[in-house]
Amino acid sequence: MLELLCQDMGGKLCASVRPYLESAAKSLDLATDFISLEIRIDDLPDSKEPWLHLVRSGDPAEKRVLGTLFCSESCFCKKAPAVGTVFPTAEVWDQALAPKDGLPFDLNLFSESRTEKFLHHELLLARDLVRGLVVPRAIATGQIEAFSAVWAVVIDGRLERLGLPGYSMTERRSSFSRLFACAGVLLPGHWHIFQSLWDGGIADWKDALASIRLLPTL
Repeated sequence: MLELLCQDMGGKLCASVRPYLESAAKSLDLATDFISLEIRIDDLPDSKEPWLHLVRSGDPAEKRVLGTLFCSESCFCKKAPAVGTVFPTAEVWDQALAPKDGLPFDLNLFSESRTEKFLHHELLLARDLVRGLVVPRAIATGQIEAFSAVWAVVIDGRLERLGLPGYSMTERRSSFSRLFACAGVLLPGHWHIFQSLWDGGIADWKDALASIRLLPTL
């Protein structure tokens, strides 16, 4: 039995997210790998990047893990329009923690499609980590950003082939371009790598890691 939890989010948001969490857990067969899965709202304000915490149980015979996905409420919301600002935002350590008992969640902001994409993508990544399809300790610190970007393409390509919700090729291509174009000109060969990642031609994490050596260096 897989235990699913929503923590540090109001009742309205929890009630909205939970059906999609249950659907993602079932479609990805997460009960095979997890004892529990907890979605927790990060208390750092404006925290944009989700992060995973995976721990083994105290029972040596238990192979499954306990997983926690920390994220922002914005991961479940419609995209806000871009707003320019004259002054830089404060560093995250200078900002106040998000209030635990703030205003109730506005259901008009909730996005079913973004929630489905987000949960399937992040929970498939969590499953990859548990199953050893990615070995983080083998990835050098200077390679983490680039590897995360290419493996994100692999994940969403797999989701598309499985007929499951995920970020589209257009969305992934845009993210890929924004990241690597900052480090150099993206040439046809670079886009061939992207397409191979998406189509499953590059599916092993070691091959994905090797592919970043052929991309602009971040």
